[in-house]
Amino acid sequence: MGSERLYRTAAIVIHRRDQGEADRVLTLCTPLGKIVAIARGVRRVRSRKAGHLELFVHAQLSLARSRSSWDVISQAETVAAHTPLRSDLQRGTYARYVVELYDRFVAEGEGGPALFDLLARTLDYLCQGGGEEILMRAYEQRLLALVGFRPELERCVGERGQRLCGRVLEPTGSEPFGLDPERGGALCPECAADSRQQRSVLPISPPALAFLLACGREPFSVLRQRTATPALMAEVERAARHYITYHLEREVRSGAFLRRLRREEAWPLL
Repeated sequence: MGSERLYRTAAIVIHRRDQGEADRVLTLCTPLGKIVAIARGVRRVRSRKAGHLELFVHAQLSLARSRSSWDVISQAETVAAHTPLRSDLQRGTYARYVVELYDRFVAEGEGGPALFDLLARTLDYLCQGGGEEILMRAYEQRLLALVGFRPELERCVGERGQRLCGRVLEPTGSEPFGLDPERGGALCPECAADSRQQRSVLPISPPALAFLLACGREPFSVLRQRTATPALMAEVERAARHYITYHLEREVRSGAFLRRLRREEAWPLL
């Protein structure tokens, strides 16, 4: 980030907590990486910065570096307010899942422009509405690729005779493939059958594997035009959750809340 005491950056607010009587500590996704900063006096009624530092807001910030504590936000100007994400329960819950995934996978000081752009574009799409489940699956695959956990879905990661199988995966036919987060990717039907006793291996149908592959390859504008049954989307979501939970070593809380709301409110998968 350089050595200058004052600097400017675009930022998206992904987490907030109150500090003292009037301050607020913010976790920010920026092109410079993930930053924790403090907005002094922002909770006062007359604060000019308050509206620009709401959750999910994309803003342009001026900050002053501190050697002993958090950097201090001195100015803030909204670029995209993302108001629907705070006023609509469904879209807001998806947005919480998106930012929590970023927060879990990216350590403070890490990240960069590609992750910032991915988060900004995903929140923009959520504000437009429609295709949220497909958007979540696409976001997951792109995030995993950028943070170094991209699943290998094109070649089998299984082992045969103490050697990597490496078979090119063609998700056709009816035999189930496997998804093994411990090995870091998908298994061909033969390796999946040999590994079915292993708890880390999740069976995955050819259409679900094909959909996951598309999520990592196709632009969202193209991906959202795909037709998929609720059953297929549920299987793809289950596979993605299995892989992500293994690597985080915990469940994503907002993801669990999202599934519970979907059951209670009968939200459609598409």
